[in-house]
Amino acid sequence: MKKIITSFLLLSSLSFSKEIILVQGAMDMEVDYLVKNLKNPTKEHVGSWTFWKGTFENHKVIVSRTEVGLVNAAAATTIGIERYSPTIIINQGTSGGHDISLHTGDIVLGSEIINIGAMRTDRKEEGVPENIRDSIFFDVVQRLRDNNDNLTTYKTFISDPSLIETAKNTSYSQGKLSLGTIGSADQWNREIERIKYLNTTFKTKTEEMESIAVAQTAKAYNIPFLAIRILSNTEIHNEEFNPKTALWCQEFTMNVIKNIK
Repeated sequence: MKKIITSFLLLSSLSFSKEIILVQGAMDMEVDYLVKNLKNPTKEHVGSWTFWKGTFENHKVIVSRTEVGLVNAAAATTIGIERYSPTIIINQGTSGGHDISLHTGDIVLGSEIINIGAMRTDRKEEGVPENIRDSIFFDVVQRLRDNNDNLTTYKTFISDPSLIETAKNTSYSQGKLSLGTIGSADQWNREIERIKYLNTTFKTKTEEMESIAVAQTAKAYNIPFLAIRILSNTEIHNEEFNPKTALWCQEFTMNVIKNIK
């Protein structure tokens, strides 16, 4: 009997891949479908953040509702890493378009992620008008665990190339897939000239409020990261927010997870 139980446990363990995937969304509408597709999910609260642990296909998957914004995203990611030891982190959800070639329903795979709120200005005397175009970009400074005596400066963070390749080869029927830069900040920009400035200056294809915090945290822990963002709206084309895009992005993300070997 002991031999049979041991064999059964061995076979059960072999049925799962080595990957433990932490997949994130900021709002209920960005995680509901992910949670629905987990097998035998268990729900856990840590502080203000919520996690669902289960399986999908042959992967162990933790769905994280990060809540909105950079602070929430950084905290939820750190908790998720320390508590569940993921081997892959995927941040996905809705975003606002910056690129004139993209429309609502199109998906941007974040080959680069940049903090579009990391800006400083030189001194101007009283009475001199402010101008966003005079802002100077701040590089992100980070002390990595494998290099504790030195600070490393990053202008951008990147998604893992192998995960990008997997996502590029995943089918999507609600729009087109695009590879490019995602801009993150605690901002929601609706001014056309400001959006054009960000797109021209940073080559951003879309903007949102979490990916840069997740990317930076994943980098600190040396965990492969992927950013997937769907355009839920775009001021460039006067296309209003479409809530269905949150579902489409989750469907695509689940298909990406299926394709991770």
